[in-house]
Amino acid sequence: MTASRSLLAVILLAATAADVDALVFDVPSGGSKCLTEELRRGALSHASYRVAEATSAASSAVSARVAGPRGEELHLTEGVEAGEFRFEAAEDGRYTACFWTPRYLRGAIVSIDVQWTTEVRDHAGGAGSPPAVAAAKEGHIDSMIGELKKLEVSTRLIHEEMISLRRSEGEMQKLNEDTTMKIHSFTQLSLAVCVGVAGLQLWHLKTFFQKRHIL
Repeated sequence: MTASRSLLAVILLAATAADVDALVFDVPSGGSKCLTEELRRGALSHASYRVAEATSAASSAVSARVAGPRGEELHLTEGVEAGEFRFEAAEDGRYTACFWTPRYLRGAIVSIDVQWTTEVRDHAGGAGSPPAVAAAKEGHIDSMIGELKKLEVSTRLIHEEMISLRRSEGEMQKLNEDTTMKIHSFTQLSLAVCVGVAGLQLWHLKTFFQKRHIL
C-alpha cells in the first residue's frame, strides 16, 4: 500500500512538471473521448486534430464537437481525417471538445493527435500564448490514478491469496503430522496386541503340553 502511494506521488509530480504541447489518445469504435478546458472570458482557443493511427483503413476518420459551458455548439465536423477549430470564450467556464468515430467497426481503435493552445488577453488587449495543457494533464492524471488503483487492488488480492495459500499449507502440514502420529500410535498398539496374543498362545501351548505330560 505504501509503495503504491509513493509510486503515485512520483508519477503525479512527473506529469505536473512535464511540458505537454500535444495529447495523443485512443478512441474505440462506438465510444468517445472528451477534453475539457477551463477558460476565462475573452480567451482565444485554437486546436488542431488529426488521425494519428487507425487499426483499420475503413475507420480512419473522426468526428469532433466543441461545446461551451451552457452546452452551446461552437464547432462540429464529422468523418474527417484532420481538422481544426478556433473560438473566443464568451464567458468563464468549462469548454469541452469530444471526439468519436462516425462509423462503428467492432474492435477498431483510432488514435487522435490533438494540439490545443489558448491565448489569454490582458487588460491592454495583448495576448500571451501558454499551451492549453490543463485538460491533457487532467486526463493523464485521471488515467494514471485509475491504473494505479487497479494495480493496488490486484496487488491486495494477490497478497490475500498468498496468505490464504500459506494458511491452507499450514493446515495441511498439521493434518499430515497428526495423521502420521495416529498411524505411529496405531502401529505400536497393533504390535503390542500381536506380542500379547503370541504370549498367550505360548502360555496355552505350554499348559497343554504339561497336562499331557509331554513336557
